[in-house]
Amino acid sequence: MREFPEILRRNRALIILFTVMVILPSMLLGLLGLRTIRSESAQQQFQQKQRQRQIARFLETDLKGWLFSRQPDGAIAHSLLRFTIDGSYVVFPDFQIVIPPERYTAPVPFASSKRALHDKDPINEWDAPLDARMIEDLYYPRIQAFLRDQDLGKNLGAQYFLRLKALIVQFPGTSSGYVLGSSRLVEYAKRRLDELTAPENFRGIFSITAPAGTAEPALSGAEVVTLDDFAFFRVAFTNKESGSFSLQRTIFLYSIVLMTLVMALGVVFMYRAVSHEMAASQLKADFVSAVSHEFRTPLSSMLALLERLESGRVSEGDMLGRYHQTLRQEAHRLGALIEKLLDFAQIEEGKRKFSFERLDLAEVTAEAASLFQGSGFAEHLEQIDCGPGTPTYVVADRTAIVQCVQNLIENALKYSPPGSPVSVRFGQRAGTPFVEVRDQGIGIPGREQQKIFEKFYRAENARSFNVHGTGIGLALVKRIMEAHGGSVAVQTTPGKGSCFCLLFGKLGEGDV
Repeated sequence: MREFPEILRRNRALIILFTVMVILPSMLLGLLGLRTIRSESAQQQFQQKQRQRQIARFLETDLKGWLFSRQPDGAIAHSLLRFTIDGSYVVFPDFQIVIPPERYTAPVPFASSKRALHDKDPINEWDAPLDARMIEDLYYPRIQAFLRDQDLGKNLGAQYFLRLKALIVQFPGTSSGYVLGSSRLVEYAKRRLDELTAPENFRGIFSITAPAGTAEPALSGAEVVTLDDFAFFRVAFTNKESGSFSLQRTIFLYSIVLMTLVMALGVVFMYRAVSHEMAASQLKADFVSAVSHEFRTPLSSMLALLERLESGRVSEGDMLGRYHQTLRQEAHRLGALIEKLLDFAQIEEGKRKFSFERLDLAEVTAEAASLFQGSGFAEHLEQIDCGPGTPTYVVADRTAIVQCVQNLIENALKYSPPGSPVSVRFGQRAGTPFVEVRDQGIGIPGREQQKIFEKFYRAENARSFNVHGTGIGLALVKRIMEAHGGSVAVQTTPGKGSCFCLLFGKLGEGDV
């Protein structure tokens, strides 16, 4: 975590660019879109209210035309009762009843009228036949009240009586009128509202003014419009269940979802980039530490030997020879390490040039094994020819292939217990030349078997066993084999050993 601020500092340009190009525009576009949606919603609500009031006016005009029409399709065709004002008399022509003006009849309470009519309720049962007593007790008193209110200017030719559940209408400029049941009125108004609101995203509910102190659940929370000329009629508008989004709102919602996904992907990308940078930084730090240790160990040994030689404390010939041999080995070790680093750098940059020739794998493996002569490991190495009895040839760069085999042998010796045998096999399998290095060492966990071929990577168990290395040996082997058209494979079991195999391309008849 100590490298995290430094990684952020190195990637600040990318972070700033992502913030300026993605996060800030997304936030600004989201705010503008939200403001646009709110403005559009307010405008749509205003336009919807205007449209609802317009539909209420249309309904009011239709009701007037229907109620005051004498045509067969007018409301009079559905009337319960017709009457005529003849001077001071009220005449009911359908029943041949004439009631003089001097006769005032107070409205009979509905409960009393029910009992008088043997518990029949003509108010709710319009199919029940009307008779003279019902007309005189129920309708005539309301018609009188209607005529008085009309003389006082309290109605414009139509008045609804809640308890009667009927509308009393008088044709303008005439003495004729009729009584219309509320069911017919509501039926007509509902049909016209359905026609008027069919293309809209709301529906209309026609109702008659309820008595004071009561509420109609169907109208709760709805936009209610009262008809100007029919103060006892109301129209409530509610949104249809299906509803609909405007195109702009739909586009905005999809844009928000898309921007959210882009931001999420950007965050994931940034997280992966920073994580990769941190991992690479850690690998490089481990590599520098490993290389420093690889250099420091032979240098320390060489300096100690040189100090003893300069002091003159070593005079015996045998001891001097051993010192010189050790110095030579350590010098070769440093040279090999430097050569490995230079080769890896050249391959990474694509500058490594290979000199291909026809090679005998027996000679290649022998040359690689000879480099360990005098190191104390030679007696643990075993070369096994698995060929068909004839030499196995490949076309490759001798130095590069020897370096690959040497790296595999060195790893096998380092990661195996002291005295554990290491075998080097070569030959052909199904016509494919191969070189195989097998050990009985610590093995490699399954989750790390592919990562070990990445540069600077070292397996966890290698670090836990305190085995030193640079982390570029297997990466170098993989890149060399790929440059030769081959590959490197591994079979391993933790705690039982590993087997690394170099697979070459088949040698054709025309290959030199």
